[in-house]
Amino acid sequence: MDHLVGVLMQLTGHEVLKFDSFLPIYNWIYPLAGKPSGRYAGSNAVGVFDEIAKSRSRALYFHVPFCETICSFCPFVRGKFRDSSLIDVYVDALLREIELKSKYRGLTDSPVGAIFFGGGTPSLLSPRHVQRIGEALSSCFDLSMLREFSFEFEVKSVNADLIESLLDIGVTHARFGLQTLSPKYRELFSLTATENQVRSAAHLLGSAFPHVSCDLLYGMNGQSEEELFDDLQGVLELGVPNIDCYPINNLMTQPRLHRAFREIGAAPTSGLTKFYMNLLVREVMREGGYLPHNGHGYVRCDAGEVARDPVVTDTYSFVYHEHVLGYPGFDLLGFGTNAVSSFDKFVVFNPSGREQYVRQMMDGQLSVRVNEHGSEIDACRPLALALPYHGSADREDIDWRRVPELIQLRLAELERHGLVESGKNTISLTRLGWEWYTSVMYYLQPIEEQRAIREIVRTGLRDSRRDIEPLIIDPVLTVP
Repeated sequence: MDHLVGVLMQLTGHEVLKFDSFLPIYNWIYPLAGKPSGRYAGSNAVGVFDEIAKSRSRALYFHVPFCETICSFCPFVRGKFRDSSLIDVYVDALLREIELKSKYRGLTDSPVGAIFFGGGTPSLLSPRHVQRIGEALSSCFDLSMLREFSFEFEVKSVNADLIESLLDIGVTHARFGLQTLSPKYRELFSLTATENQVRSAAHLLGSAFPHVSCDLLYGMNGQSEEELFDDLQGVLELGVPNIDCYPINNLMTQPRLHRAFREIGAAPTSGLTKFYMNLLVREVMREGGYLPHNGHGYVRCDAGEVARDPVVTDTYSFVYHEHVLGYPGFDLLGFGTNAVSSFDKFVVFNPSGREQYVRQMMDGQLSVRVNEHGSEIDACRPLALALPYHGSADREDIDWRRVPELIQLRLAELERHGLVESGKNTISLTRLGWEWYTSVMYYLQPIEEQRAIREIVRTGLRDSRRDIEPLIIDPVLTVP
C-alpha cells in the first residue's frame, strides 16, 4: 500500500466512485506544511505575537490533558488522572498563560466567536476551577460577540454542581463522547461508563444546556452494517440535538487497540466499505429527523427542512470549526499543553509535555515553536477547507489572485465531474461532492499540503504496530 501515497489521488470518471483511492484520515490541521520560522525561534519565538493582526473573529481552545480512563481509540495528548492537586497546578498554569498572552494586543483585540474546552477530560475540572477560568476569560478577552462556548464531558463526571458553574460562565454547548453502544466495541475501546450512565448524562445535560452533542464512531475493524445500524438507532434514542458521526482513524488509534483487534481476528474495514457506511449514516439520520450541517456533524431539524433535504443544512453551524476549518479572517488561539494557535502566515505550537508546560508558564515563560507559511496557503482556505467541510464557500472570500492556478484547474475538474457547482455568489458541494468531502478536501489542498498529508499516511503505513485499511478502490476505474 505504500505506493499509494507516492502519487496524487485521481478522479476516475466513474458515475459513483469518483476517486481511485481513499485517505485513511478524515480531518487534519491546516496548514501542515509550514517551515520553522527563522525570525521567531528560541527565546525570540514569542515575538510572533507582536505580528498577529486583528481578525474578524477568533476562537479560543483550552486543552485539559487528564482522563480517568485512557481510551484506546483516542489520539490526543492526555494522562491518567491520579491526584486532584495535579489539576490544581495545571489550572494555575492555564491562568498564567492567559495572563501572559493578554499582554499582547494582537491576541486580545479580536472579538471571540467561539470557546472550546477539550481534552482529555475537561469535566474533571472542579466548579472552583471553572469559576477562576471564567473570570480570567471575561477580564482578558472581548466576549461581546461570543456565539458558542463548548465544553467536553466524560459521562461519569457529569454532575449538577459542575453544570451550574459552567452555566454561570456562559457555556452553551455540552459535548460528550458516546463512540458506540456495542458492548464488544466499548470493551475494546476501554470505555467504562455504563449505558445507564450514558443515558443519565444525556438527560442531565439536555435539561441544562441549549445545545448537546455526542460523538459516534463507525467503521471499526470487523463492524458490520447491522452493528452500525444498531448504534445509530441507539444514539437517536438519546434525543440529543446534535450527533457527530466519525469514521475511525486507524492511523491515530493506539497500538493496543490494533493488538486487541488482531487477537479477535477483526480486520480493518476498507475505505470503500466506510464510504458506503457513511451513506447509511446519512439515510438513518435523515429518517430520524437529522441532517448534516458539515462533513460529519448532524443536527435535528424540523419536518420542513428534513423534507427539503439540502446537501448541508444552514439551520446550525459548529462555530468553532468555522475558525479551524476554512473561514477567512477567522483564527485560533490555543492554551494548554500541546495546544496549537493558527493565524495568517503563522502556526504556533505550545510545549507538548505537561510538566514542561506547567514549569515554563509558572516561570513566566511563553515558550512556543513557530512555523511560517506563504500567503497562497491562507488564500486556499475557503476552497481547501470551507467548501468541502462546510459545504460552500463565498466567492467574495476567495482571493483568486493568490490561489494557485493548479487549484483553480482542479476546482473546474470537480465541477465537470459533478462534485461541486458554481453559483453567482457561492461555490457549493453537490450531494455527490458531500459524499466524497474528504477526497475533495485533499484534492483542493496546495501541493505542499498534499505532500505533508501523504507523509503522515506513509509513516502510518510503515508502522507495523498498526493495521491500516485497504485504500485503493480499483485502478481499472481510472479514466485517462
